[in-house]
Amino acid sequence: MDLTARWAAVALLLGAPTSIALVNIAVLLILVCWPLSGRYTEKWALIRHHPITLPCLLMFALVLVGIAYTDAPRSTIGTHLYVYSKFPMMLMLLTLLSDPRWQRRALVAFAVGSLITLVSTYANIWVQVPWSDSHVRGFGVSHNIFNDYIAQGLAMSFFTALAVVYALEAKGRAARVAWSVVAVFAVFSITHLLQGRTGQAVLLAMFCALALVSVPVVWRWRALAAVLLLMALLFASSPLLRQRILSGFAEFGQYLDGGVVSTSIGARLDMWKNAWEMFVSSPVWGHGTGGYRVYSLQFYNDAGQCAISCVHPHNQFLFFAAEHGAIGVLAYAWLLQRAFSAGLSLQGRYRLLTVSFMAILLVDSFINGPFWVTTERHFFASMLPLLLAGWRPQAAPTPER
Repeated sequence: MDLTARWAAVALLLGAPTSIALVNIAVLLILVCWPLSGRYTEKWALIRHHPITLPCLLMFALVLVGIAYTDAPRSTIGTHLYVYSKFPMMLMLLTLLSDPRWQRRALVAFAVGSLITLVSTYANIWVQVPWSDSHVRGFGVSHNIFNDYIAQGLAMSFFTALAVVYALEAKGRAARVAWSVVAVFAVFSITHLLQGRTGQAVLLAMFCALALVSVPVVWRWRALAAVLLLMALLFASSPLLRQRILSGFAEFGQYLDGGVVSTSIGARLDMWKNAWEMFVSSPVWGHGTGGYRVYSLQFYNDAGQCAISCVHPHNQFLFFAAEHGAIGVLAYAWLLQRAFSAGLSLQGRYRLLTVSFMAILLVDSFINGPFWVTTERHFFASMLPLLLAGWRPQAAPTPER
């Protein structure tokens, strides 16, 4: 049972960038095998002192408490319980991936899934890839493969960080060059072959975070300048990237001038405004689990608009604010802070990767729902415990005699 649960965790990381079906099968195996695998004392010891344990339990507890005062129907409550069950499941993954060997296997599984996505993305330019979600050939269009372009941009941004770290760790020149080439192709796929602005935004944040922690202090500002120069060159060379950024400014102006909500930026700004009003009307406890969906019906009468804007406000902070008030926002901020601090205390590969990952998660939390949207939460809720599974409390210094 224990071995099956561990391999299921590895499969979960393989499925995160490639297959929701594989993710669901892996989750089912974990839920069945983890309780039956024993080692309860060891598991409790690993979970008890981990930095993200209390924030994860608090987040799920708020969802449970929020059921007591929500006006949401049972179906909506059930959806929230299912989605946010990922918080306690993250603690299960900490125990399954605590051994460095299983950490490496899971990380390799994610790399394999990302490489399959990357190769398929480029193949999709010229041929019809059977498993691709995008069916348009050529450059200047979006080539998302297994997931929507937002989720693919998030996963590929982190895969870029992984490729850079592998290149830095490589002992041989051939391996260093190979992983550097992979990183370049991954960046190009985000900036030139995906239409979503999210992937491009988190890619910039990831490179800035990676530059700050991977170079000596005296080189940090130069490294940041190099990152910004690289982004400027990509902006100049990519018609798709340039069009998406310029259209973003135009959509922002349209919303300010006339309240246009039919665009991506306009819809987000409107959702944020309405979610803020929900928070202000109940700033401490919020409107309960599923409350956002109930009260958003007061703002959106059009069924087409409501199908998007009534589900979540495309901002994880405001989502928790509307449903769980200031307590929910502080709990989520606490989770991010504890995860980031734990990542900084790690050494080598996992320190660099965790900081890069947290930059992606933070940016996405302001413009999407990283722990709500199906394809995104699979990635974030599986990768975060993988990166932090090797964390151990530091031993207290022995007093001198």
